[in-house]
Amino acid sequence: MFEGLKRSMLERIERGAVKSEINGDTVYLKKSKLPLIGGEWQQINPPVNEDGSWNIVNLIFGGKRNFIILLIILAIAFMVLMQFKVNFDYLNILKDNPCVQACIQHKANW
Repeated sequence: MFEGLKRSMLERIERGAVKSEINGDTVYLKKSKLPLIGGEWQQINPPVNEDGSWNIVNLIFGGKRNFIILLIILAIAFMVLMQFKVNFDYLNILKDNPCVQACIQHKANW
């Protein structure tokens, strides 16, 4: 299934890429084609392994490092949203307080 897609991805990865072994890990380096970056060498995470199997983490997130960064960003966003919820709940508690209601009524009658 998707053999043509796998083959075309492997050909695209191998075109202009350098494969090296560092401490038992296979690293693919490719020169950037963007003119602003200036042709810097960057590590790429291929979505297809050499044996033709899919590497799902690389396919969806672009590598383990990007996945971890995404989890950190989502955790921070979740904490910010939860703090907003806590603050609005606290405002509702204050609004229902009889002392605060009396102050609001006094201000309205003044």
